[in-house]
Amino acid sequence: MDKIQQIFEKQIETVKRLELFLDIHTCKKFVVQDLNELQSETQTAADRLNCIREYLETDRREMVSQYADVIRKMRINEMLMLHLLEVGEPVRPKTEIAETPAKHRAPLKEKNTDMPSKMYLLDYSKSPFVSRTKTKKMEFHDFECDIPESQFETIPKYLRGRMQLAELKQFLATEVIKCFEEKYSLMYKTRKAIVNQHDLAIWKEYNVLQTHFPDQKFITQEDIARKTGQKMLDKKSYTKLQMLRHLHILQEARSNGVVYFLWVYQATGAL
Repeated sequence: MDKIQQIFEKQIETVKRLELFLDIHTCKKFVVQDLNELQSETQTAADRLNCIREYLETDRREMVSQYADVIRKMRINEMLMLHLLEVGEPVRPKTEIAETPAKHRAPLKEKNTDMPSKMYLLDYSKSPFVSRTKTKKMEFHDFECDIPESQFETIPKYLRGRMQLAELKQFLATEVIKCFEEKYSLMYKTRKAIVNQHDLAIWKEYNVLQTHFPDQKFITQEDIARKTGQKMLDKKSYTKLQMLRHLHILQEARSNGVVYFLWVYQATGAL
């Protein structure tokens, strides 16, 4: 009895499939043209994307070449300035100093061996400052950025809310950029120059994570939370990061459960 019931159930299922096929076949003439047009539009979109990709790659190669030439010239000038800072003022002969009355003798100036307050990362990484144990807050030209009012207005209203441009600029300058600068001023230091165990642990972490994006500069969500004194990044800060991503200043990426924010801003006008 059960076997007969199974046979009937299979026949009913077969009939349903036939009915479905007939329904689809009946509607075919109404949708086939739309499907063909959709396939054609998809191919056209794919061709345009390939053209855009080739154009962007060509433009990137040209910009990299120009950037390398500018960096080379800047490095030469930077090394010359560093050399002049190390040399300091020329020392006068002892006889000349002895002949000068004490009351007219100018006070001796201490040789200036401090690092400049702002550099390019490439120059900093090859400078003698990376081997010094003394820490100093550094600024880097690589992270210079400005947000025009016109670009701020392109952020969707649902994302921007009531936030003002000044607030976003302050977040970018005091938290995001400072986080980048503190990270790379520490990460590029030599191992012997780091004597603080806390800094050493962060230095090791940075160098491990950098292998995931070797040719790009980035910070993590945890870096920003640590900079702002939080255990986890709050919703408002994350919204600001999404706004910076919309403005093509940052790019978000994820790897092995870690959220990365890559610096993609181009000073030549990517904004």
